[in-house]
Amino acid sequence: MVDDVLRLKLALLGSAFRGARRLARTGLVAVLIAVFTGAVLDAAQSFRPEDDGHRAGLIVITSILALALAICPLTSGLGSALEPRRFAPFPIAPGRLAATLALAGAVGVQGLLTIVLVIALGVAWAGTPFEGAAVGGGLVGGVAIVLTGQFLVAIAAQLAVAPTTARTVALFARGVVGLCLAAAITTALVVERGRDDARVDEVAAFLSSSPLGLPWAVAGSEPPALTARMLGAIALVGVLALGWRLLVGRLLEAPERQRWVPRSRGLGVFDLVPATQGGVIAARSILYWTRDPRYRLAILALPVAPALMMIALAIAGVPGQYLWLIPIPVLALFLGWFSHNDVAYDHTAVWLHVAAHVRGASDRWGRAVPPLLLGVPLVVLLAPLFAVWSGIEGIEPALLGTSLGLLLTGIGVSSVASAAAPYPAPRPGAGPFDQPPLTAATAGWSQGLSLLAIIVLMSPTLHTAWRGATGEPELLPAAAIAGAATGVVMLALGVLIGGRVFRRRAPELLDLVLRS
Repeated sequence: MVDDVLRLKLALLGSAFRGARRLARTGLVAVLIAVFTGAVLDAAQSFRPEDDGHRAGLIVITSILALALAICPLTSGLGSALEPRRFAPFPIAPGRLAATLALAGAVGVQGLLTIVLVIALGVAWAGTPFEGAAVGGGLVGGVAIVLTGQFLVAIAAQLAVAPTTARTVALFARGVVGLCLAAAITTALVVERGRDDARVDEVAAFLSSSPLGLPWAVAGSEPPALTARMLGAIALVGVLALGWRLLVGRLLEAPERQRWVPRSRGLGVFDLVPATQGGVIAARSILYWTRDPRYRLAILALPVAPALMMIALAIAGVPGQYLWLIPIPVLALFLGWFSHNDVAYDHTAVWLHVAAHVRGASDRWGRAVPPLLLGVPLVVLLAPLFAVWSGIEGIEPALLGTSLGLLLTGIGVSSVASAAAPYPAPRPGAGPFDQPPLTAATAGWSQGLSLLAIIVLMSPTLHTAWRGATGEPELLPAAAIAGAATGVVMLALGVLIGGRVFRRRAPELLDLVLRS
């Protein structure tokens, strides 16, 4: 059976060379593989084992690349993947199928790039006492990459039933891989500069104790730590292998996703809101935010930007106490700003608002409910935790007030922007990146100006909070009050002004969405 599955995998890979479009895409992938191989091997040859900064940088870079390679199988979509559920009709033992699919998973782009990474790790430590440990740790890490990739593909194929969702998963995976490559390049440049070794050491120490970095931190460790990390990496592979075996068995027993279909009772979320124009619009907006793939991808991507920002700034040498002050304000900023084009996302549903003579303020308040329901609890719960982790005394109220101010101000500005300067958006059912043609300039202006307006309106609060965090603690209470007050005022003004603009521009808005 193993040879049959491997032949099937080779046939799937061979299909990439059929047709002009596929051949061009394959050529581009081949060029990217060649560039990746050359860059990784060149970096490995320039590695200096005696330099502590280079050692720490090697751990960080290999860990980041391992994450990118683990996600790599999702970037090509889920249609041609060798998913376990496709073998459910055949009488194959789960253990045998799990081993076969894991072996087949190593054949392809992911396996090739993983081999390159392992070879590069061996080249980096060549001629040192850690050469054998580097190869051993790299092989264990390579197996972990392949198993993790199989896990992700199987789970994504089970969850992403609709074609639109599958396409969204692939696009999101490509974005994460691109961000990982950017982080790896940034780390390499910082290490080569050699002025922020302490910060790189901190990141490397954290990764060395995590499942992501264990295999890549084996080489260069003292004998006790080397043994512990190697055993930890082997245990990680064992857990992944056992989990993969159990997952394959489960998917063979229930190849189709089981859906619980509740009895229809009432109107769902519409029963929970007031029977007013704003309440109905709020309920519909909540359904959009929870079910529409265009919204869901953005919500899933929201935590990625603050996390990557923290990593980049940590590598660049920003003190750790200030790094913990970044995620919550950034998250609040983008969450409030996200709805700056929500009218265009409604598409033809806007005509209901126009025909029913919905009050502009009711429309704006209803659309503001989802980001408020999501953002306010997140900020209130997480801001005190991140403030404590920062170690700056008395920063909790300022971080909370500033984050709430950014969230509320963002919603207020978005309430005006979505009525005053909307731009064509993907239609319902389309992927989040399927933008209509000839919208780049309009979208860029609308996005840039609305985001800039939020920052400008909050700039006094941000300046006060920064001064309080960096040496003038007496300003922290003022920053907290200013942030919350600015947010409340801007939200109220944004809803009122946006409501007026919406009613005056209702025909133009309807024409815009019908043409997009």
